[in-house]
Amino acid sequence: MKLKAPLAWVTVDLRAIDHNIKQFRQLQKPGTKIIAVVKANAYGHGMFEVALQTLRSGADMLGVVNANEALILRKKGIIKPIVVLGVTAKDEMLELIKQKVSFAVCDQQSLNDATRVANIIRKTALLHIKIETGINRLGFIPDDVSVAIKKIKQHRWLELEGIFTHLASVEELNTSYTKAQLFQFDKVLARIAKKDIGVNWQDVPYVSAAASAAAMLVPDSRYNTIRLGIAMYGLWPSRGVEAWAKKSPKTRKIKLKPSLKYKTKLVAIKRIPAGSFVGYGSTFQAPKAMTLGVVPIGYAEGIDRNLSNMGFMLLKGAVVPIVGRVCMNMTILDISKRPKSNLGSEVIFIGQSSNKHISATDVGDWAGTINYEITTRIPEQVVRIYQK
Repeated sequence: MKLKAPLAWVTVDLRAIDHNIKQFRQLQKPGTKIIAVVKANAYGHGMFEVALQTLRSGADMLGVVNANEALILRKKGIIKPIVVLGVTAKDEMLELIKQKVSFAVCDQQSLNDATRVANIIRKTALLHIKIETGINRLGFIPDDVSVAIKKIKQHRWLELEGIFTHLASVEELNTSYTKAQLFQFDKVLARIAKKDIGVNWQDVPYVSAAASAAAMLVPDSRYNTIRLGIAMYGLWPSRGVEAWAKKSPKTRKIKLKPSLKYKTKLVAIKRIPAGSFVGYGSTFQAPKAMTLGVVPIGYAEGIDRNLSNMGFMLLKGAVVPIVGRVCMNMTILDISKRPKSNLGSEVIFIGQSSNKHISATDVGDWAGTINYEITTRIPEQVVRIYQK
């Protein structure tokens, strides 16, 4: 049973997600499909509720990372197309095929496994061929793609539903590497269009190279589908992408709305004299008399331990620093700017208070990581409240 008044909670504005999807719809050519990527609990926003919203907003397919995520969505009643973008083990394929969940095949072994399972149950496996063009993680090397697609075409129980690759350096604005990857991808698409195979990529339902950054900045990467992830949640893929997009005439009108806020409450307030040490390891010593506030969230609730003596939160319109080490379930703040705060006063980790704002990107900068990680690491135990 959920508490009516939790001590820490995340609010997710589904209207913002709708807005962000529509921003990308307007940017693409008519008929472009959108795969809404809701993997990793929708980047920490809550997979099921976000999935429902993306479908209401016109997403054509949901993208997840594994069979477990896909089957959770099916069990919750989502019947729209779903694709597993990560690795699928052979013993997971049977249920995916039965549930009409599409999945990626990344090498000859996974294609062979899909073939055997589809043969046994005599049902069609909906396959997305992943092509390795330069990230060197998963995918068929280009020279092996033609043989794989021939096999799919010739097999009664296999259907080629998608072809995709993953761009490595768009967020770092490495245009030369991105162009090299797209060149490799285009070569593969041209090769499979020849008579001996005869697959025109325009006839394949989902062909994609672009995720959020490329969907904004690299028109040649869009093909007939984009995979919309971080930007769908209102976060820029990187500060560089944001700066570039705001300068470009074609993208400067894009206004992303962050959909997630993370709030908590003061559960303890104490005054300490100058010279007092704070937290595990005594890593902070008060330079003067201070007022401290304790909030009931720590690294178990997604507050990166690298924020120890480095990060900030908001209290009544003031930016208050984290002092001492972030604990497993608590974090200590210097609230000397707001000494008259009360137990239960709202504290904001991600969000806005008066004219002050802390974004997931800000938190990532302080912690030495990226906004993706900051939101994704917020565990399911933290209550989500959805605004529609």
